[in-house]
Amino acid sequence: MDNPDLSRVQSANPDTKIRLVAMGKNLWKVRMLFPREKATLIPEQLRLIKSQLANSFGVPDFRLEYIGLYSKRTTSAGILVEMQIEKQDLPSGAMRVRLRPMTAADGSIISDMQVSVDLFPYDEYEHAISFKSVEDKLKAEGIDSSAVDWQRLRDLIEDCIVQQTPVYEEVVAQGKMPDVGIPSTLYYRWFPQSDPASASAWMGLRVVERGEELTELSIPVSGVHAGKNVLGRELSPRRGITTRLEAGPGVSLSSTGRKLVSRDTGVLVLKRNYHDRRQKDSPRETPTVLVAEIAKIRSVLSEKAQNERWEESLWVNGNLEDKTTLVVNGDCVVFGDIGDGCEIQVSGSLRVQGEVGESNIAVGMHACIHGKMKGTILQAGLAIQLIEEATDCTIFAREILADHLIGGTAEAYAPVASNNDLVRVNREKLLQEQRSAGEDALATLRRQITRLYEIFGSEIVHQVSSDSVQIHLLRWLRQQKSNGIRPYSHPQVQEFRTLLELAPMLRAQIASISSELRATNNETR
Repeated sequence: MDNPDLSRVQSANPDTKIRLVAMGKNLWKVRMLFPREKATLIPEQLRLIKSQLANSFGVPDFRLEYIGLYSKRTTSAGILVEMQIEKQDLPSGAMRVRLRPMTAADGSIISDMQVSVDLFPYDEYEHAISFKSVEDKLKAEGIDSSAVDWQRLRDLIEDCIVQQTPVYEEVVAQGKMPDVGIPSTLYYRWFPQSDPASASAWMGLRVVERGEELTELSIPVSGVHAGKNVLGRELSPRRGITTRLEAGPGVSLSSTGRKLVSRDTGVLVLKRNYHDRRQKDSPRETPTVLVAEIAKIRSVLSEKAQNERWEESLWVNGNLEDKTTLVVNGDCVVFGDIGDGCEIQVSGSLRVQGEVGESNIAVGMHACIHGKMKGTILQAGLAIQLIEEATDCTIFAREILADHLIGGTAEAYAPVASNNDLVRVNREKLLQEQRSAGEDALATLRRQITRLYEIFGSEIVHQVSSDSVQIHLLRWLRQQKSNGIRPYSHPQVQEFRTLLELAPMLRAQIASISSELRATNNETR
């Protein structure tokens, strides 16, 4: 290989001419002439030529690689190609073993759950690969034998030897994921027979009485079966996803933290926060945090509400007449019909108990229409729920819940919750929103994890997992004590624990959002 005495190599195809035009120790240039009528066979011919060169120089085929195309031109004799070939260095240690994490059903990342390998036909001593050498390597890495798919590993080794090509990033062992229990469930205290909009109970905007029970939360249940990672370590069953209840103004939280009760009479407004900050308020998503508050709302007769601008939430009793203008900087409930030619603008959410005519309605949050609509232009920033049929309407929202659309157009840019084919999904707008929301979420997450770095240090924040929070916290507290810092009180320790529990979730979210942003950017190009 070091001093090849070859200026011309004989091709297996007599119509193809090969000449070495520049030779070095590990790098040389090859000129090849292919018949024009066989241009489609050039890729296959290149593979054959590389194999013949490897045989001529007495090296394994996998160690030769085309690394550059100098020129390609058509001549009277055929297609003339000049390429550079390099002899690759032998892999250090030949076989490589990598441990990979897996994502549990609750969204958390569990480390050391998969083993991937790189296999090469020869090791660093030019000895051919064998099943025994691979088995010894896995055992030396501490891999649990019961987690390895030995038959798959045998097949990969056989392919590597027969094909004389390396095998990269093949998973040969996988641990057993622990069970994830049943997540907590929210029980709202109103039902279809009393309110047909109960499917969108998340939207609120209904009158509640003092002392009324608003919602109840079930306790998440732990899984039954333990898991095991590829190193043989047992993993405890995982608890179901927990939703936390929070009481806003006018609402009380029970001592058990499982019930919300109204302290005042007023309009119920629900706010939902999600595990993934890019998620929007949706009836199909279970929130991480549910906040309820009783909003003060002004009640007026319809004739007094017309052609006015209101800087507060409004309850309108009666029908809005034709060509009425109503602007509300807050939430709005119309307990009646909306006539033709009306212009309605609501910065919060809107609920209409009656029918809607040929009007123009714009809503910043949610819109729920109980009666029929005809010829209406309705747009909302989040979700629209239509209880009755809508005929020849123009509807735009992030999400549409409607089973009775007749004619008109309806466009959403989130998964459609409708049995009607008229709802079109605007994928481009969804990607734009995901990218924008993802960038905002990523910036927020980085600020949060930077704060954790400042408190606990980067080493702990990078190493802590959901199963090792207590260990790392105790280690950090001992370190603080040895540094002469005054011992923390019990509430302070609990607060530090809560903060440290966020670290695995933040790391996983940053990795996930970064990956999805790259995919979204590629999709929009």
